[in-house]
Amino acid sequence: MPEFVHASEIAEVLATASQLKPEDLLNAINSLLSPNSLNIAYSPLPNAHFLNIVQGCMALENGRAVLLRAVEFHGKGTTWQRHVIERLSVAEPLLAAEEAKRIEELLSQCEIAELATIYSIVTDGKHGLFPSGLTNAGQVFGTLIDYNSQPGRLGPHLAFAGAVYRLLLHRPANSHDLKVVEELRHWLYNQRDLLRGYDDVAANELELLIRQAPPFEFRTDLPVCLVIRIEQLPATAESGDSHLVSHWTHTDPMSWRPVRGKDVELSFDQIAAYVVGLALETEGEWTPARGGPLLLEFMLSPELVNLAVDEWPRRVSAHLPARPLGADYEVMLRTDERLRPRARIRQLHVRAERLSRGQGEVHVVPGEPVDLAAVHETLLHGENLVACVLSAPPDTVEGLAQLTAALDAGLPIVLWCRDIEANEDFRAAMGEILRAEQILSVSQNVLRLRSSRLSYRCVSLLWDDPHRTIPDSPRLRSYS
Repeated sequence: MPEFVHASEIAEVLATASQLKPEDLLNAINSLLSPNSLNIAYSPLPNAHFLNIVQGCMALENGRAVLLRAVEFHGKGTTWQRHVIERLSVAEPLLAAEEAKRIEELLSQCEIAELATIYSIVTDGKHGLFPSGLTNAGQVFGTLIDYNSQPGRLGPHLAFAGAVYRLLLHRPANSHDLKVVEELRHWLYNQRDLLRGYDDVAANELELLIRQAPPFEFRTDLPVCLVIRIEQLPATAESGDSHLVSHWTHTDPMSWRPVRGKDVELSFDQIAAYVVGLALETEGEWTPARGGPLLLEFMLSPELVNLAVDEWPRRVSAHLPARPLGADYEVMLRTDERLRPRARIRQLHVRAERLSRGQGEVHVVPGEPVDLAAVHETLLHGENLVACVLSAPPDTVEGLAQLTAALDAGLPIVLWCRDIEANEDFRAAMGEILRAEQILSVSQNVLRLRSSRLSYRCVSLLWDDPHRTIPDSPRLRSYS
């Protein structure tokens, strides 16, 4: 066992269990070890007898797991069982001191700016502030080895190493990073294999961490995401201009797991205030363990696709002017089957894969007159295209046709200006922020544009990531 986990401490905890006798614990252990058994010399002193049992267990290859199961059998849900779990660490049976030092040195070569955020995530925010004096990933890893983990939970040191591996794997890399990534991959898979049969839940968690791309694979700030779907309902004499508003909240920095909230039926005039309230509620629940900035993504029906959702006001106080959402948050549109038919999803995957590698080109639709058939042809056969700038907003015939052509061609990114008078300035600005080396930062750059000049607050950005799908789930409806 590691130095910070003493068999004597575990024995003292076991001795506090008034209903537990050493021989009963030993019988449970031997039942689990059958046909083998643990031969322990009897001691009339309970503390000494418990100590002999713990030491004998920890000398076995799978002794930790056996001891934990025997403790669970006799004390499931008790305080003393929880204390035993807390004193057993998953690190020691899998990580010798020399290997720990090697991984620390390997991780020290990684340039990771998000150390404090990842630390908070893998510790569930339960270990306070990020320790001062830690300046690289290797030092953080070394610190996390000393944090105990319970069965069924991946050790913080492994979760941290896995998170660093994913960041390195999915960001533009140099040859130095590639060598580190390769060594980390081999080591993490070896740790997974060692966990098999010892703690299968933790092994599966580690495998998922290694194999699954992060939710926002080309970002390192681990965003939280609020997805809002607005659907215009058929008008009736009772409901008038009724809309169904659904939302999903994603807060897991490691995996894409959007959780559906309640649906509400609202009049059009009520939607903006309701959505701003959802955004502020999500912000209010933020903790360091929930990652980085909040992104707002809207799924709109075709007749609402030009809606100025980024201009909906966030009111601060009676003495300050309201601020548009798009000046403080990255606000984007995303499609569902109403705009991008499922039959064209394959094309989206192909182009999104190219985009994820930081590659691809942008097509700026020429100004009037526009040959819509030629635009469609260009977008369909431009193999390297990943983004398109429309010449008109989609509340016009030309703009809607161009948007339809871009989605039919599988382009993940589409931009347009809702204000015809500002269109030329907007198209000139797009030439700068859609350069190949900037394209993966387009949402951050659009946020800066919206924040910098009033004339750029009419920019709409649509960005589809086919890997971040919204799962089908029953509607949870409340009526407003």
